[in-house]
Parts: sequence; structure tokens; C-alpha cells
Amino acid sequence: MANPVEFGSFYKLLRSVRDGSDEKSKELEWMLAEYEHAKDATSAYDELGQIFCHHGVMELYDYTGTDNIKYINTLDKSVWNYLEVRMNIGLEDYMVKSMLTHAKDHQLAKKVSEKWKSNLNEIESNIKDLAKYVTDGIVELII
Repeated sequence: MANPVEFGSFYKLLRSVRDGSDEKSKELEWMLAEYEHAKDATSAYDELGQIFCHHGVMELYDYTGTDNIKYINTLDKSVWNYLEVRMNIGLEDYMVKSMLTHAKDHQLAKKVSEKWKSNLNEIESNIKDLAKYVTDGIVELII
């Protein structure tokens, strides 16, 4: 990727919610709402990453059937095994696949490359790694 991107403030907030901060839960909701459209992004990869952070958390909620991050964090291995059987896919693969489908359906690579005057081929060749990077960060904190 051209410039490194990081979402430390997002992951820090996610960690606080995981650890039970109701106050931070509202902040996370606001951040996710802002990230959905990435209006404050500073680059093509920042924009895609923000969208993927939002989409990843929404897919985590969908996969588990709850939007309670603190509760999701308490699920034991047998529940995760059951969810994998029920969904016919593991959480990480589910999230990455969903992010990439979302990006393709909405032509995100093309849109951000035009908006940020970035190389489309470069973005397309890095988009899967970015989806995996965001997914790994979310899963590492929550599971």
C-alpha cells in the first residue's frame, strides 16, 4: 500500500466497549456511523479502511446475532464452533468475504481511486489485504 493506514482510535474504542464501557459504546456507535461513509478520510486507503471497519463490525453483529460487543467477547469456543457450522464459514472468512463483496458491489476501488487520484490497479491489488488487516484487528480484540 502507498501510505500506511492505522485505525488505533477505532480499535481503542472497540477495546473499551469490549471491556464494558457503556459511555464508550455510544462513542463507538457515532464513530461507526461516521466510518460508514468515511467523509473525514485522508486518503484512498483510509477511506476504504473506515468503510471496512464499519462493515466489519456490522458483519460481526450479523454473524453472532447480537450487537452487544461485551457479550460477544464472552462467547466460548463451542459457540464459535456452532456459529461456524450454522453459517458454513468461519468469522474471519465471513467478514473478509463480505467486505470484498461490498467493495465490489459498490465499486469502491474505482470510486476511491478517482476521488483520491490513486492508481486503480494498486488499490485493487491491495483491497483484500486491507480487508484482512481490518478483520484481524476486530477479531483479535473481540474473540
